[in-house]
Amino acid sequence: MSPGVAVLEIQGLTRRFGGLTAVDGFDVTVNDGEIVSLVGPNGAGKTTVFNLISGVLRPTAGSVRLLGRDYALVRESEAYGNCARAGGPA
Repeated sequence: MSPGVAVLEIQGLTRRFGGLTAVDGFDVTVNDGEIVSLVGPNGAGKTTVFNLISGVLRPTAGSVRLLGRDYALVRESEAYGNCARAGGPA
């Protein structure tokens, strides 16, 4: 991959649990070669964001795209292969 190419794109990511909105309209783009962190106080929704990105939870709204493809449509084995090609876990 070339630097500047979007590896992970998250747009409008939202997750509600009943009347509680844990994540509200989260947006981020991670380009090839970047290191990004997510910081915030306890209860800010950090773990929920990672659970949404990994597919443990389904978003109420928004999208997660991995290498340009809608992550919700990517099979688990294919997603892990993409991570390995992008330099992530094998």
